[in-house]
Amino acid sequence: MIKPHSYKHTTCDRHLLGYRQRSRKGAMLVLIAIMMIGFMVAVAFSIDIAQMHLSRTELRTATDAASKAAAATLAQSQDTDLAITRGQQIAAANTVNGDPLLLDRSDFTFGRSVELGSGKFEFSGGGIPRNSVHVDGRRTVSSRSGPVPLFFGNIFGVEFFEPIADATATYIERDIVLVVDRSGSMAGQKFADLVNAIGTFTATLDQTPVDEQVGLASYSEFATSDVHLTGNLQLITDAMAALPVGGFTSISRGMEAGKTVMDKSRGREFVERTLIVMTDGRHNRGPEPRGVAKTLANEGVTIHTITFGSDADEARMEEVAEIGGGRHFHADNGLELEQVYREIALTLSTMMTQ
Repeated sequence: MIKPHSYKHTTCDRHLLGYRQRSRKGAMLVLIAIMMIGFMVAVAFSIDIAQMHLSRTELRTATDAASKAAAATLAQSQDTDLAITRGQQIAAANTVNGDPLLLDRSDFTFGRSVELGSGKFEFSGGGIPRNSVHVDGRRTVSSRSGPVPLFFGNIFGVEFFEPIADATATYIERDIVLVVDRSGSMAGQKFADLVNAIGTFTATLDQTPVDEQVGLASYSEFATSDVHLTGNLQLITDAMAALPVGGFTSISRGMEAGKTVMDKSRGREFVERTLIVMTDGRHNRGPEPRGVAKTLANEGVTIHTITFGSDADEARMEEVAEIGGGRHFHADNGLELEQVYREIALTLSTMMTQ
């Protein structure tokens, strides 16, 4: 009598156990499905976020390029129609989310930028004389290029992304002093490469729309102020060819000689003052160059530095440029040195002020 009863109880337990196992499997499948949906949503969200960041960066780049191109054209012609046309061309040459950035004429504002005591520039639309172009770059529903469609926008109820960027480029006059190394290590081909590079620099400046005046100082153990600030750039190339080469290296005295030339600048109100210091070696005579750099920086002079060859003190010259709010460049050979001077000449013609 007991065995049949026990048999029925065991069978019931097995049915109950099977039901529980099936329930657990079902619950796990539901949980996995929910997790997969959450994972796919997170992936979709990440893709759209990455697309939004990339579109914003591309829009900033295209807007900056358009404003610089328009400012350069304005400086050369003072014709706002030509400036707008050029800005539109450069904007369209840049893509935002795979499409050209199309700008309306109303996206361009012309005016004047004035440097404040803090070193920043303040733009005023309609100011005279005009030296700046402000550009509004937009990928919005009302813009010519339209908004940026999102890959998974429907999931989140937002189909489009509408980034906006603006930029102001200013045409400025510059007083530039070249400080060059004529120490003994520069003798021979190195100095010939430098003369050629300076020739490229002055020739490039001749093609830019900015009104530049250029001076020259040179150094070995001691330094000389060789050419006062002048618009006749042939005087610079002629003086370079006549410089004597030999002696130790005093970068700081070269910078001080450059400061002497810069002290005769046209003034600070509307003229940017730039010192370009070049060396192929290591400072071994005179005061610390970083101290002179601080003095120049306090007077509003921007300092760019160039090192030439494998023996140059790149670390120190990087610090000098950092103190002077400029950039450091390095060239391993004569061709690279020429390219560096050309790049600096081109970037001196306009500047982004917003």
